[in-house]
Amino acid sequence: ARARATMMTPSATNNDGNDDIAVDTSNTPPPAKRARIDNEPKTQPPPPLYVARAMLKCARLGCVPCRYVVLNAAGQPPGANARPETCLRYAANAAKAPGADEKRLGLYSRMQRVLTVGDGDFSFSLALARAFGGERIVATSYESRASLERIYGPSCMETLRELEATGARVAHGVDAADLASTLPRSASDGENTHDGKNAYAFDRVVWNFPCVARNADGSAQEAALNGSDARSAEELEANRILVEKFCQGAARLVASDDGEVHITHKVGMQCDWGIHERTATQQSETGESDASAALTCAGMVIFDRCAYPAYRPRKALVKKGFPVSDARTFVFTTRADKIATTLEESAKVVQKVTTTTTT
Repeated sequence: ARARATMMTPSATNNDGNDDIAVDTSNTPPPAKRARIDNEPKTQPPPPLYVARAMLKCARLGCVPCRYVVLNAAGQPPGANARPETCLRYAANAAKAPGADEKRLGLYSRMQRVLTVGDGDFSFSLALARAFGGERIVATSYESRASLERIYGPSCMETLRELEATGARVAHGVDAADLASTLPRSASDGENTHDGKNAYAFDRVVWNFPCVARNADGSAQEAALNGSDARSAEELEANRILVEKFCQGAARLVASDDGEVHITHKVGMQCDWGIHERTATQQSETGESDASAALTCAGMVIFDRCAYPAYRPRKALVKKGFPVSDARTFVFTTRADKIATTLEESAKVVQKVTTTTTT
C-alpha cells in the first residue's frame, strides 16, 4: 500500500484556501525506535492530524519557520528553517500592548477558563494573559517560587510579577500526577460554590512538554539536571504513568460539556510515550468508572510556536531551551460524541490533514 496525505501546503497557488495539494508521504522516515517495555499494550493508530489555519496561511505567504514546520509535518523536504522571531505573526503579536483585547491566541480564546500545568518559567501562561487578561487563567508549577528563581533566574520572577499583575492566579507545588490533592481551592471558579469537578470547570487544561524531573523523595533526576530526554525503559515507563495520572486528574477538572485537555510534546517523544493511548490504557485497566475514561483523543495539532510570542519552552530543572518544530498538541475531549470543539470545522481554528491509502 502507498500512503498519500492531502493538505494545503505553502506551494498552493489559489488564495481562496480551498484547493488541496497532494503530498507524497511514502518516503517519510518511520518513527524513531523506542525502548521496549514488557507487557506493553498493543499500539493504537495515531489520531488525525490538524494544522492551525493561521499557521498555514503564514506558510503559504512564504514565512520561513512556518513553512518549515508545515512541510516537515507533511513529509516533504522542509528546506531552510529560521527562528520563530522571524515570523511576521510572531512579531505582530509581540508588538501588541499587554492586555490587548484579543479574541483568540493559537488554540485558545478569551472566554475560556484555562489551567496551565508545569509551565516551566510561566512564559506560556504569560502569552495567554497578555492577549486575554489573566482573570480566567490559573497558572501552576510543581517547583516552588524559590526553586524557579534558582533554575531560571530573575527573568522568571519578572514573568511571575507581570502574570500576577494581569489578574492571573499563580500556584506552586501543584503535582500534575495528583491534581486533586495539590491544586488549591483558590483555583476554583469563584462564581461556582459546588463541590468537586464543577467547582473548577476549566474549559481547557494544558500541559506543554510533560516529563518526570524528580524522584519520589523529591531529589532531582540526573537526566533532568543534565537537560537530557528520557530514553531508558524505566524513564519511559515513568513518564507514561505520569501522563496517565495527569489525564485522570485533568478529566475531573474540565467542564463536562465541551472541556478539553491539551498535551503538547515532540513527535519523537510521543512515539516513545504513546500519549494518545494513555487514557485508553487507563480505561481498560480501571473500568468505565475512572474519570479518564471520559477523555478521548480527538486529534493532534501541529504546534504553532509562532502564535505565542512570549513563550520560551524550557527544560524542567535547567535554564535550557529546545526546538519544538516537530511538536504536536494532543487534544482530548470530554464530549460524548468524542468530537473536540477546537477541531470542529465550524470553529475555523484548524484544518484537517487528510490521509488516504491507495494500492
